[in-house]
Amino acid sequence: MLTRILLTATLAIPATSFGAPPWEKAPQKWDRADAYRVLQDSPWSPAQVKLDTKSTNRYTDRQTGRVDDSSINPDLTNPVSGIELRRARPLPSIAVLWWSSRMVRLAQQRLLQLRHPANPAQPLDVPNLPDFVLAIEGGEPQRILRDPVEDLHDSVFLELPDGVTLDLREARYVDATDEQDARTEFHFPREIDGRPTIDPDTERIVFHCHAYAKASRPNQDNAISLRAEFKPRSMRVHNLPDL
Repeated sequence: MLTRILLTATLAIPATSFGAPPWEKAPQKWDRADAYRVLQDSPWSPAQVKLDTKSTNRYTDRQTGRVDDSSINPDLTNPVSGIELRRARPLPSIAVLWWSSRMVRLAQQRLLQLRHPANPAQPLDVPNLPDFVLAIEGGEPQRILRDPVEDLHDSVFLELPDGVTLDLREARYVDATDEQDARTEFHFPREIDGRPTIDPDTERIVFHCHAYAKASRPNQDNAISLRAEFKPRSMRVHNLPDL
C-alpha cells in the first residue's frame, strides 16, 4: 500500500519539477513558463516583501494641536499624510527585478518572441549595463515613485553586509508600451573610487524602498514601503555572476 501511495504521488508531480531551471538552459529554448519563471520566481526576482503598508490621513485639532485620525470631528483640519505599517495583510503584488542582470532582460526579449511567433526570430542579446539596476514594475507604483513627498535618494537604498548601505545614484521612469509594462529603475554604482560596490559572493542584499505620493488619490494605495531580499551568490549563470 505504501509503495502504491508513493508511486501515485510521484506521478502527480509534473515532470518539469525535476528539470533544470531556465537559467541553466539556452534562452532561445525557453518556453513561456521558463521566461515567466525567470521574471517571477528566480534569484533575480524574489521580491520578498517584508512589511505591509497603508496610506493614512490624519488631522490636526485646531484647539489642542494634536494629530488625530478621527473623521467625525468637524474641527479637525490640516491633514497629515503618513504610512501605517502592518504585518497582517500582504501587499498587492509588486514585481521587483534585478534589471541589470542579463537573465531578466533576456526573459523579456524571449517573451516578445513567443508573443509574435510569425515575426522573423532575431538573436537574443542584451548589453551589459554600467550600473546595478533594480526595477519596480507597474503603473501604480510608478505614479507614487514619480512624484513622492520625500527625496528618493533618502528613502531608497541597498543594505549590504555589516550594516553598510549603497546609496541610490538615479531613478529613471520608463513608460508603458504595447510590449512592456511601465517600470521605475533604480540605478546604483558598480564602483566607487575604482572599487567594486558589491561582492558577487555576498550572501544577502536587501533593497529598501519607501515612498508616499504627493498627490494622493482616495481609495487607492498612495504609499510603498517594502524590503526585497536578493542573494547575489545564487545569481549566477554557468557559475558566472549575473548582476
